[in-house]
Amino acid sequence: MKAFLSGLLIFIGVFSSSAQNITNASFENWHPYSLGEYPDFWSTSDSIAVALFGGTSVYKGNDSYDGTASLHLKSVLTLIGNIKGPGVATNGNVAFAGTFVFSGGTPDTSRSRFFTGWYKYLPTNSTDAAIVKVYLLKYNVLLSKRDTIAEGSWEHVGVVNTYDQFIIPMIFRDFISQPDTNLIVFQSSRGINDSLLGVGSEFIVDSIGFSGFVNTNELQNAISSVNVFPTPAQNEINIDIVLKTKINLSYEIFDINGRLVQFSKMNSTKEKVDVSDLSSGKYILKLEDAKKNILYSTQFSIAR
Repeated sequence: MKAFLSGLLIFIGVFSSSAQNITNASFENWHPYSLGEYPDFWSTSDSIAVALFGGTSVYKGNDSYDGTASLHLKSVLTLIGNIKGPGVATNGNVAFAGTFVFSGGTPDTSRSRFFTGWYKYLPTNSTDAAIVKVYLLKYNVLLSKRDTIAEGSWEHVGVVNTYDQFIIPMIFRDFISQPDTNLIVFQSSRGINDSLLGVGSEFIVDSIGFSGFVNTNELQNAISSVNVFPTPAQNEINIDIVLKTKINLSYEIFDINGRLVQFSKMNSTKEKVDVSDLSSGKYILKLEDAKKNILYSTQFSIAR
């Protein structure tokens, strides 16, 4: 049931509702199997990597951010056919049917605003990327499938040899429904035989979790879409907004420790924001209406 990731298909399934939860979120608990070990309540690509490559794609590390253990994912090369693929871990189930197919997940009824965690990345070339994908899902009885309530994704290129934090804003598609499941996927590279994949690239993950809460009222707003670019930025970012109806907006910028570092009213829906006084690093941009309701949030970075 463990294999390489080349695509994402969501299996149909019914899941009971419960409070938000990620089991074994710090990857402290591991369980042995015939070919190695895997983190409790997580499925990985390791068994097929051992069977086909004679090497491991997922293993327990002792260089933890918190506690005594961490999750290590490593991209590998097959001995047959020279097929390259990433190390993969998911809190659901993963099967291989010509592509990776994910199902299950952790019961979760919270409309979380962010998914966060701590990571290192040690790529073997300058173009490989660590990948995180996270979904809030709800089973649709009428259509017999799972609907995506919200999703978030994150991609990192470049060496990070000391722990840094990723902060992934959850982008909501459904403005009313409560989710019943979260599904999380980690990859050490983009996909099978991706031309940019580096064999041996390693993605280390620890201390993951959801934070914040998005209520249904704040999602029913006048914003149709938002584009924030470039990221990483140098001295300015562009905020390009498409509105459903005219509304007065303001923005706030927070650092990764939650400190408010910059704010202003917006004079138009296409605005350049000077960030030259901010240090290199990761930031959260929030858009608010005149009543201070948060209408949109996203992450961007500054690099000089």
